[in-house]
Amino acid sequence: MSSNSPLRPYDLKLQRLNEMKRRATALLLLMLIIMLLAEYFRSRHPGLGYVAAFAEAALVGGLADWFAVTALFRRPLNLPIPHTAIIPQNKHRIADSLGDFIETHFLSSERMMAKVSEFNPALRLAVWLQSTSNAKAASDQVARLLDFVLQSLTEPAMSQRLRAVLLQQLSQLDLVKPAGEILAVIRQSGQHQALLDVVLRHLDAELQKPTTQQHIASLIASEFDYLRWVSLDEAGGRYMARKLLHAAEREVQAMRENSDHPLRVHFDHALLALQQRLNDEPAVQHKLKAAQQHLLAQPTLLHALDTMWARVVAGLSDDLAAQDSLLRGKVAQSLQHFGLRLAADRTLGEWLNRHARIAAGQLVKKYRRQIGQFIAEQLKSWDDEVMVERLEINVGVDLQFVRLNGTLVGGLIGLLLYGAHQMLA
Repeated sequence: MSSNSPLRPYDLKLQRLNEMKRRATALLLLMLIIMLLAEYFRSRHPGLGYVAAFAEAALVGGLADWFAVTALFRRPLNLPIPHTAIIPQNKHRIADSLGDFIETHFLSSERMMAKVSEFNPALRLAVWLQSTSNAKAASDQVARLLDFVLQSLTEPAMSQRLRAVLLQQLSQLDLVKPAGEILAVIRQSGQHQALLDVVLRHLDAELQKPTTQQHIASLIASEFDYLRWVSLDEAGGRYMARKLLHAAEREVQAMRENSDHPLRVHFDHALLALQQRLNDEPAVQHKLKAAQQHLLAQPTLLHALDTMWARVVAGLSDDLAAQDSLLRGKVAQSLQHFGLRLAADRTLGEWLNRHARIAAGQLVKKYRRQIGQFIAEQLKSWDDEVMVERLEINVGVDLQFVRLNGTLVGGLIGLLLYGAHQMLA
């Protein structure tokens, strides 16, 4: 690692811990040196007795606190002293206690609901969504989720499953009643007569074509074999064709111009009769259902459904991947609009906050036991050295302050005791 590269948080904590250990140990060594010097020159300068008493008590207090702090994590000087290496020796009990403590005092439904109320998620969400960049970022995430779902749906197993579900739903769909209602709407709106007008118009145009007239003449001529002996088959066929075509053209023209033409009325009555048969006759209903099942079993329909679905998915995926995606733009606009509405609509904000509180409380109530057990199990799974290292690196600095304070407080107590002894002597 380069000397100019920034240290990681772990390395920074380790560096500070080692520094505090050196300070606490240096203070102990300083007290030892002061005590030895004060005792050595005490006969010449009686006042050094106070200094020696302070240093001696500080040394004892510092060593006692060093032992206590070290005994939490490991055995001091690797000696098998009872009740040392407290944390690794009691790892399982500590893990269970910590899990229970967090479950009881932190994962409380009431505390979580109060925290959600204090957080006010509706207001924060409204402010966040009103930013164009935030709405765009959210829409990008939604687009990624949608694309993932779409790609999952194109997998063969999923496609077959979707097709099976669709065909099952279509096969169970009752078309009898909707078909009758559709026919009723068509009759009441007159759309069936408009459709008949289109058919008549095309029929009229087709009858005017010379090729059609020639074809009809040939058909008629083929039916009059006896005219062939006098060479009148083609002439007779043309004559009959002209008569028939003229009559058909007059009838078609009359139907186009007269809305009350008998054939139009007959067409309307036939449609009404079909509607009534669909509603009343089981045989007709059965035929419609049979036709429905036959259509759904056709490979052509299955292939068309697969092709249509593949095109829909491909089109949506291409749009989601495009820089100027219409879907992503609409999602971003919708999110911004929702943020503005959420900020302006107090009732909506209160509704969202209320449901957020309820959801948080229910989730904590349902899963807090599992969370506490998970924490305990994680701690139990740690290696002893790993557990000691992680705990010491996070709380060890404060414990080194305990050593420093123990050294100084011990020295002050020793000084007070020595002074009291001198006064009573």
